[in-house]
Amino acid sequence: RWNDDPRIYEISSKKFIGDEKGNVTGIDTVRVSWTKNDKGGWVMNEVMGTELTFKADLVLLAMGFLGPESTIIEQLNLTKDNRSNILTKPNSYRTPIERIYSAGDCRRGQSLVVHAIHEGRQAAREIDTDFSEKVNKSGLPGPGGIIPFPPPYEQCVAAN
Repeated sequence: RWNDDPRIYEISSKKFIGDEKGNVTGIDTVRVSWTKNDKGGWVMNEVMGTELTFKADLVLLAMGFLGPESTIIEQLNLTKDNRSNILTKPNSYRTPIERIYSAGDCRRGQSLVVHAIHEGRQAAREIDTDFSEKVNKSGLPGPGGIIPFPPPYEQCVAAN
């Protein structure tokens, strides 16, 4: 029907239902509501009495990012920002702990995949620079384009 959107938002999957052959036949769900906690982070709350079972032979899930896994953060004793993301030094992917880096959703919070790709590349460049024997040098592309390393042969000849 016109203006009848089949998508359902603010719902949490609780359990897949299957037959004796292992095929999915349905899914148990519950509605959720979102509230902010005292730190400004979003908290998902189940709405009591809204449980619903959907019949299905195929289930596709589109899930939002709820934050970085806390286990590794606690094991490495990393610091979190006020949104529970891994804290890094300003304009950097370095955490306060030497040789521990963070990039993408666990550093900046939920965002677009293109931002995660960009951050992953720039973190790799920063790691390459930090681990390189040459001071502040990396052969990996930086922001603004490709930075060749070592310089092309023609530039070396022209400089001499």
